[in-house]
Amino acid sequence: MVMRRIGATSGLAIMINIGDVIEYRDCFDEKRHGKVVDVSSDMDFYDKMRLEDGVPHYYSKKLSRFVPVKEKNINTVFLTVSPVAGYSCGEDFDYVLYNEV
Repeated sequence: MVMRRIGATSGLAIMINIGDVIEYRDCFDEKRHGKVVDVSSDMDFYDKMRLEDGVPHYYSKKLSRFVPVKEKNINTVFLTVSPVAGYSCGEDFDYVLYNEV
């Protein structure tokens, strides 16, 4: 099991992938642990997304391949994090903004 610490004040470079267990702070500034299960965006045309070595990519229909999310749109990307057994983090998914990582 891989443990990664993320947070707006951590100052650490991240290399998070789907399936990694991370430590983060929720909206109440409480420390949580969870497993990254998905990467998504508020942008409608970012239908298919994935993480490659911590960099969010979306599927470009024009190029017919996955390309990195543009810097101007990175604030629309978020991670879906599920609770991990053995840690007290509730039963629901948390959504962590990528630019706060």
